[in-house]
Amino acid sequence: MRSALIVGTGCVGTSVALALRAAGVTVHLADGDRNALRVAVSLGAGSAEPPAAPPDVAVLDVPPDDVAPTLGRLQKTGAARSYTDVAGIKLRPQREALRASCDMTRYVGGHPMAEPEHAGPLAAREDLLRDRPWALTPTEATGTRALNDVLELVALCGATPVLVDAARHDDIVARTIQLPYLLQELMSEDAAVRHPLADRGLPPARPASPAPEPWGALLAGNADAVLRHLGALDAGIHEAMAALEPFASAEAGTGTGLGTETETETETETETETDAERAAPALRRLHALLARGAERPAPTPVRAVGTVAVTVRDAPGELARLFADVAAEGVSVRDVAIEHGPDHLLGTAELLVGPARAAELAAALRARGWPARLARSAPVRPDPLKELT
Repeated sequence: MRSALIVGTGCVGTSVALALRAAGVTVHLADGDRNALRVAVSLGAGSAEPPAAPPDVAVLDVPPDDVAPTLGRLQKTGAARSYTDVAGIKLRPQREALRASCDMTRYVGGHPMAEPEHAGPLAAREDLLRDRPWALTPTEATGTRALNDVLELVALCGATPVLVDAARHDDIVARTIQLPYLLQELMSEDAAVRHPLADRGLPPARPASPAPEPWGALLAGNADAVLRHLGALDAGIHEAMAALEPFASAEAGTGTGLGTETETETETETETETDAERAAPALRRLHALLARGAERPAPTPVRAVGTVAVTVRDAPGELARLFADVAAEGVSVRDVAIEHGPDHLLGTAELLVGPARAAELAAALRARGWPARLARSAPVRPDPLKELT
């Protein structure tokens, strides 16, 4: 990749620009917010001058509702060869792009799973996306060249490409990011939560957002998935309430007060046993409810990986050909990083795979004509959004 256009200089867009610049890619920036654009340029993220020729890829760092209109406008002017976006939801922008008759052969939906602390270019970092999953949602119409361009973009940013269906992506995001954020906001309305004793009671939402507007657009754009998980949560909450109600204090006006001391000092042993027997079904119900969480799979432990370094020519389609050969060997790549040579004619792709398959893959790639070698091994910690992988 030699050039890129970043449309929108928010935190993620500027971080992409900084990573590409560090990899030697020529970056052009565009943003209707002139102040944000000037800040991004001052950070060394790229040039505000329009490109003389269409860049290899355009990255749209715009709100979900603006993805399709911006994509259509850019494609009509031939602004780039391939296009992607970094919006937090994927299905709605994809459908709107189809309705707007955008050229879907040259577009790949994307969502880097970053954790920016603030919005805007000042929060950008060159390594913000490094070692993070980057969801890509190609469709049947997506062209090979567009997918190749976006895969290389992801690799140059040091992220891990994860190909996933747009609806599946939005469902995972609704459950793991948007629903926890919504619940935290609802709980924060309670004055008790703002007590000093509760200052550290709630974890920060992920990804962070300085204002409710972006989150409102993301939740509205993914309403179907969020409502589905809210409904499931509502059922679980009512089940938990029903399980706890028999043990609630009778003085509080709810429940039967099972397991509490009676006001009668002359309570007989038979009456105590009767209370215990009456409480037993409720206890079993509560234990069964808690056991569901205990039965969930334990977090994936730290795992080792093997690294296979492959020399790749800087030519269209080479990276995709490498991935195709790796897939043909039945090896799953957990991460990939690309380093360009000083003359941009050759580069090195480092493929992180299971340690038991690394030597085998290096040998198989050499047999297919790739200059491949076993480089090193390193521990890799599981990602909290591992469902995307």
